[in-house]
Amino acid sequence: MLPRHFTIIDERPPPPPVRRFLFARLLFATLLLTCSLLQTAWARACSLQTAAVQAAREVPGTAARPTQGWEEVTLADTWTTRWPGYSGTAWYRIQLRQDCTAAPGKDEPLGLLVNSINMAGEIYLNDTLLWRDASLQEPLSRSWNMPRYLILPDAALQATDNAVWIRIQGQALTHPGLGKVTVGPAARLLAMHQQRSWSLRTAFVINLVATLCIAGLFAGIWLFYRREAAHGLFALMNLAWVVFIYNIVATDPWPFGDTVGVVRGNAIAFMVFITCYALFIFQQGQPLRRWQARGLPALTLCLSLLVLLAPERHLQGAVMASDIVHYLVFVAACIVPLYHAWRRRNPQDLLYALLGLASISIAVHDLYGYLSNNSQAFALTPYANLITMIVITAVLGSRIAASMRRTERFNMELTQAVEDACRELESTLEKEHRLELSNSRLQERLGFIHDLHDGFGSALVRAIVQAERQADGHAQANRHISTLKSLRDDLRNVMDSGRGVEADTPATPADWLAPTRHRFSTLFDELEMDSHWSCPPAWPMPPSVALCLELTRLLEEALSNVLKHSRATEVDITLAANAQGALTLEVRDNGVGFEMVSASDDAGGIGLHSMRARVRRLGGNLHIESRPGHSLVSASLSRPGAAPPEAAPP
Repeated sequence: MLPRHFTIIDERPPPPPVRRFLFARLLFATLLLTCSLLQTAWARACSLQTAAVQAAREVPGTAARPTQGWEEVTLADTWTTRWPGYSGTAWYRIQLRQDCTAAPGKDEPLGLLVNSINMAGEIYLNDTLLWRDASLQEPLSRSWNMPRYLILPDAALQATDNAVWIRIQGQALTHPGLGKVTVGPAARLLAMHQQRSWSLRTAFVINLVATLCIAGLFAGIWLFYRREAAHGLFALMNLAWVVFIYNIVATDPWPFGDTVGVVRGNAIAFMVFITCYALFIFQQGQPLRRWQARGLPALTLCLSLLVLLAPERHLQGAVMASDIVHYLVFVAACIVPLYHAWRRRNPQDLLYALLGLASISIAVHDLYGYLSNNSQAFALTPYANLITMIVITAVLGSRIAASMRRTERFNMELTQAVEDACRELESTLEKEHRLELSNSRLQERLGFIHDLHDGFGSALVRAIVQAERQADGHAQANRHISTLKSLRDDLRNVMDSGRGVEADTPATPADWLAPTRHRFSTLFDELEMDSHWSCPPAWPMPPSVALCLELTRLLEEALSNVLKHSRATEVDITLAANAQGALTLEVRDNGVGFEMVSASDDAGGIGLHSMRARVRRLGGNLHIESRPGHSLVSASLSRPGAAPPEAAPP
């Protein structure tokens, strides 16, 4: 008998039934794990596909999903084609089915791509909210041109009966509805989303920014040069297009209070754009006619007031009527350059004509894609409008550059003309200065002559009278009286020649020669000298008063030398002129002659040096010959009309 605290341990193996039971449990667990792995792999190989799309209107006053009224629809869908005039809330149910035909081994998240929601909405996957617009009440958020890309969370997916619920709030004026919805691999949908975002938003943003820059540029040009109305029209046209494009990229209705205000503002911006474009095209190469300059703005103003004041229930008809009218104006503006290009053969008109035809074609293409709800249609308007504005900008820029080149050439010509005028004015002022100096000297000379006449002349006359009274008492009285009379005659010659500067040009050479001939003929007769005077009947070219005065002084100097020094018995005075107007004055005598060397010296005392100086100032030549029995003084003047630089001293 063993103690109580001892325990007997049996180390023998268990019987065979126990081992079989443990092996069976291990095999069952392995099978369960294998089935689980296969099920997981099979499930991941499956994808979701759109099975059916239905739409129903929400019961007013509730935010719950409708339980009845569901209708089969095809995306993209505009509900006004099914429920005309309906504004409010609608639900779309996109039922999904599993497609397990794909090869196993795929492990990629699923994505959801919604092309557009018009106007605002929210998206559910089964009962899980995936996304919601900022405002589902007026003012509504604007998702009509905003593609939405979402990742479907695995936690929200069910094994069967998955559905995407989209609740949309919209206005009948804006063609409310749902665009195409795609469910598939996230990477593929992301690429599609980026492509649509570029086409629907980025391209329009680039267009908006570029157009705004062009509008600002030409608005500034027009403000500084308002005579060129084309620049102002082009700036206003681009500004209206900026407002119109803003409606495409805006995500809220600002600055309007609701969606109806956006519709009104967008329609008015479109009409202003068309009117400015038409006026810009119509005025190319010709002034606007009255019906164009006043009729088109008046038409746009009236239709804008109609759209602005029309009640909401009639707004769609008013917008449609105004759009149709302005579409016709746009077509006319696109066709008019064709006529101008055919009539005037102007490359600029041809360019505008090609732009107009391209604009019509692109407008028809994009309008058809919009009205047909074709989500795959590629919109050309943002690219075409930007290219058109850039081309027109280049044309206007070339005009501005040409105007600047013309202005630069004009400035150069004006500068040259001003320089020539300045040189001519400087020369004229110099001549006037010389003339004023000469006149000043002449005035001084006239004053001197008056003083001689009043003082020395009177004294000389009194001396002659006294000498004649006392002639009987003095043997040499007659000789002194003759000397005094000679001084009197010289004084008269000086005074007569000085007063001659105030007279007009003699009508004929004979008139010019008459005073000198009268004075010296008397002296020649007293000395028993024969004088012969000869001159042409008329001036070939009328000389100036100053030239006549200089000729008179030259002749008086030569005749005075003959009287005082020659002791001649005959003297010939000849004034000749040729067809070109050149004058030749000759004085011949048969006196004793003089020495040429001593005569050329200043100390010779017979005045030939003074005569040479006078002729030189007149631009002529002085020729002198002298021998016993023959002396000749000949002055040739080739410019009879030129005034001397200054008067000679008396």
